[in-house]
Amino acid sequence: MKTLDLVTEAKAIQVEQDALEAEAEAQGTGTLTWPQRITAYEKKTGRPAFLTFTDGLRPWLYGVWLQNDYAVRSGYYGGYPGDYLKRIAALFPDKRRVLHVFSGMVDTSILPGDTLDVRAELKPTYCVNAETCAGVPLDRYDLAVCDPPYSENDAVQYGTSLPVAGRVMRALEGLPAGAHVVWLDERTPRSRKVAFAHEGIIGLSTSAGHRFRVVNVFRRHNGQDHDHDHD
Repeated sequence: MKTLDLVTEAKAIQVEQDALEAEAEAQGTGTLTWPQRITAYEKKTGRPAFLTFTDGLRPWLYGVWLQNDYAVRSGYYGGYPGDYLKRIAALFPDKRRVLHVFSGMVDTSILPGDTLDVRAELKPTYCVNAETCAGVPLDRYDLAVCDPPYSENDAVQYGTSLPVAGRVMRALEGLPAGAHVVWLDERTPRSRKVAFAHEGIIGLSTSAGHRFRVVNVFRRHNGQDHDHDHD
């Protein structure tokens, strides 16, 4: 019975994804708009998104998520807290080719995709340095979900060096036009305006007494729309 329920749920998700993509294609965008993403998020999670999108000369998404849950289900140091990954999956229901960067022990049953990590013992799809993404066919992916070490101390806990965020973003320029990068950190990574549009920031609070993080969202340019980026 449980297996049947999972199959039914998977089919329902597929139908919803197909409908969202058809709507986006009908509008000639090939991807969901931010109002559509917010609606999809609220439908999937059954709660307010606490996100605001302002259109105009400088379109911008902003908001704050208060999780009240700092537990890391995987038990892996630095793993995603609470339902963070479910929130990202709900916000990007149209993405089919996901790359988890600095993947650690990410639960790909929540947001299916390939993994990239420098630690071979974690058995990632790509065991490479994220600053180069050497040998990774980035042009195949439409969403990169990134969760780097936030500090030198965190990097020590992982047994790695602290990556230079700007170098990783430069490497991710290999993503195709329209692809998104979701970057969870305590600071905003540097990116080139000619390559990425910085579309929004979401504050993330897990609970009192714990780190406050920010979710930065970038979109890979199509080569013509970088005049209205944020500084």
